[in-house]
Amino acid sequence: MDTLNVTKKRYKACFKHSPHSDKSSSTMSPSAGHKDAACKDGKLEIKRPKLEEPDTGPMFPRPPFHQTPGPISVSQIYLRKLILERWEAEVKACENAKKLQLIELVPGTGTPSLLQASLRRLISERWDAEVKRCEEAKQVQLLELLLAAHGILKLV
Repeated sequence: MDTLNVTKKRYKACFKHSPHSDKSSSTMSPSAGHKDAACKDGKLEIKRPKLEEPDTGPMFPRPPFHQTPGPISVSQIYLRKLILERWEAEVKACENAKKLQLIELVPGTGTPSLLQASLRRLISERWDAEVKRCEEAKQVQLLELLLAAHGILKLV
């Protein structure tokens, strides 16, 4: 209890002579009563532990998922299969979209009008062009694969 009373007296003495002493400053931080606190000329000084300098090198090496992986060897047959599956799925999606758009154009009662016939033709032409583009892209990728298999990576 004796050290507690001494600390309280030091704490009060610091703020008694302080030029900024008022009621709000008497309830300052609890660290002011800390044993490392010192009072010089009415100013409160707190001794803080010194921080160690950080090492310049990393603590751990980079995790393997941040490193660039090496090349992966895959058979030409597997790559060809992946290309074919991907573009066949694209063609199928185009054909399904074409069917759905044509179904949305439900003709009214009686014979289809000239406007509906024109819209059907436009929808068919648009999706047929998309299917053609997918087929061409598939052929290009297969040709690139074949050329790469023979060591030709660039066409000049």
